[in-house]
Amino acid sequence: MAKVNLINNGVIFKEEEHEYWLGDKQLFGITSAIQHQVAKSEYSNCPEHLIKKAGRYGTDVHKSIQMLINDFEHDGTVETEDFRELTKDMSIEACEYNVSDLEHWASNIDIVVRVSDNEFDLYDIKTYSNSKLTKTQLLKAKFQLSIYAMLFEGQNKGAKVRNLGIIHICNKIRRNGSENHISEILPIDRIPNDVCKNLLDCELQGTQFQNPYDIPKDVASKVNRIIKLIQTKKEAEEELNAIKKDVLETMLFLDVKSWKGENITFSRIEETQRSSFDLVAFKKAYPDLPYDSYVKTSKVAGSLKIAV
Repeated sequence: MAKVNLINNGVIFKEEEHEYWLGDKQLFGITSAIQHQVAKSEYSNCPEHLIKKAGRYGTDVHKSIQMLINDFEHDGTVETEDFRELTKDMSIEACEYNVSDLEHWASNIDIVVRVSDNEFDLYDIKTYSNSKLTKTQLLKAKFQLSIYAMLFEGQNKGAKVRNLGIIHICNKIRRNGSENHISEILPIDRIPNDVCKNLLDCELQGTQFQNPYDIPKDVASKVNRIIKLIQTKKEAEEELNAIKKDVLETMLFLDVKSWKGENITFSRIEETQRSSFDLVAFKKAYPDLPYDSYVKTSKVAGSLKIAV
């Protein structure tokens, strides 16, 4: 496959106004759409001056990193050095790379990394002070990077986005004088294109996006009870296994195979060996045999997996 070269879409980003323009047409940035649709109340209890302060810090870090990539100038900050160290094995193709559908939306991708002739990884730089990202922060990043990937692949024909990730960098002094130093890369799962497109369409139409990854209210009301039941089950199983171990040791010591009491029977299962057929090894050893004719398949009922 021929090497995919990133194209310039002609969109102009006005940094001071934070606006995107294609000729005389203004395009919308995706971050405000995501904020409005999935994180409307995120900053409702946060003072305006703190929001602006965090914004200025993030802008400064982005500019320092951009200067490092474009001009090979290291400003000596811890954040720039952290970025350099985190990305030293990456082949950075572009920073602040603009992607757009050339109709409604445009945004700049912080970091584009070339993996092969047609594969790329996309990264967004975050400067959050909290060491562990909140559920809302992760959700916003998922949509942001997934929409980037959708626009990136649509803009660069033949390009394939392999991985998405957050480059989380922060170096601040806490109120108590201790250092708040964060330097990590967090992998992000991609959201399907149709879900991303639905969010953007809802924003254009002025309707509320129904996030398919949100837990419905009737299920959310059962969450605490589910967690309690799972924990109770785990504790009960641990206690039961400990009791069974003690009973088995007693039966072995007394050389008895069973006990029968009121409403309960104890039966000792002798140690044995289990044999199984290694289909993968068989296929490898005898690739020409018509083994498919002898494989029996059956449906397995769907089930629910809950992780806490």
